[in-house]
Amino acid sequence: MKYTTAGLLLLSALALLAGCSSHPAYYVAPPPPPGPAAYAEPPLIQAAHQNGFAEGVNVGERDRVDGHSYRPTNSRLYANTPGYSPQLGGPFWQYQSAYRDAYMRGYRKGYQRG
Repeated sequence: MKYTTAGLLLLSALALLAGCSSHPAYYVAPPPPPGPAAYAEPPLIQAAHQNGFAEGVNVGERDRVDGHSYRPTNSRLYANTPGYSPQLGGPFWQYQSAYRDAYMRGYRKGYQRG
């Protein structure tokens, strides 16, 4: 009787496994990654980065050539954050933050040249 019960259990397990393998598994591919347009910066941030970096490089080079110490925040350009326009499509504080970050990178690069 022991062998019959064990045999029946083994036979039913094999039947279950055979039944499962007869149904193919369906794989759903993940969605494709977002295209380059998803990573593009808004016009407001693009303008802030371009303006801030260029002006930071110019002021940094001028300070180095004139013999001034490293003083990136000692500029009216850093303080006033020029170049903002509401037509760029965003609030001033976002422009100001991106401008100042880019200005600091540009100033460092301009001051260290040479």
